[in-house]
Amino acid sequence: MKILFLQKRPLFPADMGGKIRTLNVLRYLAAWHEVTYLCNVQAGEEPGVQEMREIGLRVETVPWVETPRSTLKFYGELAANLFSPNPYNVDKDYDPQLRRRAEELLAAEQYDLVVCDFVQMARNAIGLPAAAKVLFEHNVEAQIFERHAQQDEGWLRRKYMGLQWRKMRQFEGEAGQQFDAVVAVSHQDKETYIRDYNWDHVQVIDTAVDLDFFQPDPAAEQPHRIVFVGSMDWLPNQDGVRHFVEQVWPSIRQRCPEAEFRVVGRNPTPMVEQLGRAPGVEIMGTVPDIRPFLAEAALAVVPLLVGGGTRLKIFEAMAMQKAVVSTPLGAEGLEVTSGDNVQLANAGPDFANAVVDLLQDADKRHKMAAAARQLVEENYSAETVARQFEAICIQAVDSQKTAAGTV
Repeated sequence: MKILFLQKRPLFPADMGGKIRTLNVLRYLAAWHEVTYLCNVQAGEEPGVQEMREIGLRVETVPWVETPRSTLKFYGELAANLFSPNPYNVDKDYDPQLRRRAEELLAAEQYDLVVCDFVQMARNAIGLPAAAKVLFEHNVEAQIFERHAQQDEGWLRRKYMGLQWRKMRQFEGEAGQQFDAVVAVSHQDKETYIRDYNWDHVQVIDTAVDLDFFQPDPAAEQPHRIVFVGSMDWLPNQDGVRHFVEQVWPSIRQRCPEAEFRVVGRNPTPMVEQLGRAPGVEIMGTVPDIRPFLAEAALAVVPLLVGGGTRLKIFEAMAMQKAVVSTPLGAEGLEVTSGDNVQLANAGPDFANAVVDLLQDADKRHKMAAAARQLVEENYSAETVARQFEAICIQAVDSQKTAAGTV
C-alpha cells in the first residue's frame, strides 16, 4: 500500500504516549509499505524529522509555530474559542497550509489510503480526495473533557471543560463518520464509540510495547524508590501526580520514611515543579531516556483520576519488569489482572496501602514484576500490534475498491 499519514508533529523525541503508540506501528508499516508522513514542524525539530527518515518514512513538513502555554496570547486563544463551534485543540491543530500540501500530494501521486492520527487532526483530513481514509483514535477525546468537567478544581475551569466536552462530543461524533474505519485502542473505547456516536466501523488494536527497547535490569533496582513516568504538560498527568503527592504521599512517607518519589516527564508546569518541595519528592522533568529511571525504581505508580484510551506507561514499566500500582481508571482498557501482574487501588488510602505493601514485601513485588514482563512478552509486542493495524488498513482499502467496482 501507498499511505499518506497525517499527524501534527514529528514522532521524535518520542516523549508522549501518543507519539510512542504511533511510532510502534509506523516502524513496521514503513518496512512493509510506502508511507508518507505529513506533519507540521517548528524550529529546532529538524533532528526528529531526520530520525523519522532513518526508520524508512518519507517525511513531508509544513512550518508552524505553537502558541506557548500560560502566555497572554494562549489565554486569548482560549477566550476566542468560546465563539467557535469546535473544541480548542481541534482549531489549534488545523492548518490550511498542511491541508493544502495533503491535497497536492494526493493530486500528484496515487495513494491507496489516508490515515489521520488523532481526531484533533480531522479537519485536515475530512473531504480529502482519498481512495480510503482511516481515523486512529488514541482516546475517546470527549470523555477526557467530561471527566475534567466533573472532577477539576475551580468552578470556572469545570465550566470551561464542560463547554469543551460538549463541543468535542459533537465534533468527534460527526468526524468519525467521515472515515471508512476507526481504530480504537481498547474494547472499552470501542463500546463507548458505539454507544455515544452510533459508529459501526470501529476496530480495536492492542497496546504495544517495544520489548527490545525496554529490557529489565534487576541489578539497578533501588528498593525504596517509586517512579511516575508521563508527559507533565498533559493535564490528567498533572492532576494525578498532584493528588498523589498531596493526598497519598504523606501516608506512604509516614510508614516508609526512606521512600523516594521521582516524577519523570517532559515540560513540567510550575505547579508540578512546586510538588518537588515535598519531602522525598523529586521532579526530574524532561530526560533523554526514561529507562534508567524505570530500572532504578522498585515500583511504578499510575495515580490517574482522569484519562482515556490506554496507558502505555503501564506496559513500558511492565516490560522493564516492574510492579505497577495504578488506579482502576489508570489501567482502563488494559487486559491486566489485579494482584497478579499489576495492583489496582482506588485513589487515597487504598492506593497508599498498596504502595506500602509492595515496598515492604520484596518477594511479592518481584513475583508481580515477573508476571508483568511475561504478560507483555506473550501478548503485546510492537510487531504483533502493527500487523493488527495493517489488517484494518488493508480491509478499508479493499472495501473501497469493491464499492468502486475496481476489484
